[in-house]
Amino acid sequence: MGLDTVEIVLRTEELFAITIEDDEAGAVRTVGDFYHLICRKVGVMPLQSPVTSAELPTITHKEAKFLFLSTHTPLPAPVEVLHWSPQSVWDVLVAVFVDQQGLKREEILYSASIAQDLGVD
Repeated sequence: MGLDTVEIVLRTEELFAITIEDDEAGAVRTVGDFYHLICRKVGVMPLQSPVTSAELPTITHKEAKFLFLSTHTPLPAPVEVLHWSPQSVWDVLVAVFVDQQGLKREEILYSASIAQDLGVD
């Protein structure tokens, strides 16, 4: 796993308040694989062909701290504070790739290979 991949995994763990094991991360090949893994971890049924919303979410450090998502040990966010839906999981995942890799939201496709298509090492 390259540094870019590690940063994406760490940011994802932070925002979704989940833990992704090395073997789980190593099995992810496409954005869709990653999306399904996150959905499973947060307990939502993934969409078959997610479409990115027109406006991506942004979570500032202040908001992350408020939502209990910036701790070194992820805490489950209370459902009344943050309720994940299949669409919000997809949009936040796309936002992570855009933010961490400087990619365009249009490049983040469900079937995109993270290494080959997106150039994430």
